[in-house]
Amino acid sequence: MPVRPSHSNADASGGPSAPARETRTAPPAVLFALAPVDRRLFLDASLMPWDTFAGAAQWIDPTAQSPETWRETLRRIEPEVIVSGWETLPLPEQWIQDPGCRLRYVCHLAGSVRRLVPRAFLARGGLVSNWGGIAAASVAEHALLLILAALRDLGSWRDHIAALSAQGPQERLPTRPLRGRRIGLHGFGGIARALVALLRSFGVTIRAFSEGVPAGVFHEHGVERCDSLEALFGQSDVLVECEALTEKTRGSVTAALLRLLPDDAVFVNVGRGRVVAEDALAEAASSRRLRVAVDVVSNEPIQEDHPLLRAPGAIVSPHIGGPTREEYGLCGRRAWENLNRYLRGEPPEDDSLVSLELYDRST
Repeated sequence: MPVRPSHSNADASGGPSAPARETRTAPPAVLFALAPVDRRLFLDASLMPWDTFAGAAQWIDPTAQSPETWRETLRRIEPEVIVSGWETLPLPEQWIQDPGCRLRYVCHLAGSVRRLVPRAFLARGGLVSNWGGIAAASVAEHALLLILAALRDLGSWRDHIAALSAQGPQERLPTRPLRGRRIGLHGFGGIARALVALLRSFGVTIRAFSEGVPAGVFHEHGVERCDSLEALFGQSDVLVECEALTEKTRGSVTAALLRLLPDDAVFVNVGRGRVVAEDALAEAASSRRLRVAVDVVSNEPIQEDHPLLRAPGAIVSPHIGGPTREEYGLCGRRAWENLNRYLRGEPPEDDSLVSLELYDRST
């Protein structure tokens, strides 16, 4: 295994730096903290020769660890690199802040690292990578699916079929087209931008609102920037929620905002459930004032008594927007490439690198 050359990783702001690495001939300590499901979905599906790390790295199953034994494991192994997945336990902030901590790089197989990596690790210059933009296109496809399903009233199809013989012709099902609709996007990250490209062929007008995104980014994608959420909701026939969950956006889609949507408008959520006042959304779906289709809810996995599951016509998918099953292998391959780039002394691919800005906007 090649040895990554030593270099300082001090924060330019003068904050605490990552631990200096002494010159050595031994390879860096790599810890694969992956549950069997993560190894199967990401590593095995990638078809990359991960077994070449079998003798040069430590492998543990985090589902067999408690927080206490996890801390002991990290102190014992002193990893410079951790390969993590969905089941990896959070990295203890006290350990991260310890001047003797050797960790320099977290190679995450999945998406968000907020639950896993303390902000302090990135602030001191630590490297973190994830699956990058691999999932964005798939989530955008799923958003389009939900938009079309809501407009065509898919949630009522089964009941309608059962009632056809007794209640008359198919004209009773209130289907609507997407063509020519006014689309609103709350959030303008990778998912929203991929969705814009998919929507173009439908002859729609697209507006968006997302604090912190420069005006030039909206212009680059041919999207009109709204000055407020109120303006966005008030001018949208179809509203797609894809904003990141932060302390500022938590609960930002209020009952008052939902009331600004026109009657029979479509509300789709492929972002985070906690951005939305779910009780108000369920009420709007139950009264059929809005056509509601969501891939995410506040508490997951979704429970059988969730009000949206009882709302007539509402469409709920179990957080399957992306990546698709075929793409898990691509995520594993991306991790393989990034890990080997680090070991050669190169940074992870730009698309995969988690900056402090991205970290703060992620969930």
